[in-house]
Amino acid sequence: MARPRLRPPARRPGPRPALRATLAATDPDTRERRLCDAYESAARTHNTLALTEPLDPTRRPYHSRPYQVLHAERFAQALRHTVTDPALRDLPLTGAVDQWADNTDLLGLPEAIYGATDVLTGRAG
Repeated sequence: MARPRLRPPARRPGPRPALRATLAATDPDTRERRLCDAYESAARTHNTLALTEPLDPTRRPYHSRPYQVLHAERFAQALRHTVTDPALRDLPLTGAVDQWADNTDLLGLPEAIYGATDVLTGRAG
């Protein structure tokens, strides 16, 4: 008896169309809306993967500022709780250098970035 052929799961477009629309946007409001569409698409994909409990994938205000964001730190924290190695799980969630260093000159100084990263992760000595 022949086994039934399994169909691959339907492919969703993911954030690609929204990112393309973000790049094509000619005004800030449209750019923000399309970028938020991409955030939400990535968040829905995260939920589909079931790596964590489902999280609300919708945009929300950025504190009291007039910007919409995903508050992706929620996803980072949820993923962190699934890490079983305590040495890895207990590392600080520092993000990319431009998230914690408000200095564009620093971005061109790799040794300074490495030094700052060592301090943040407790490897400086």
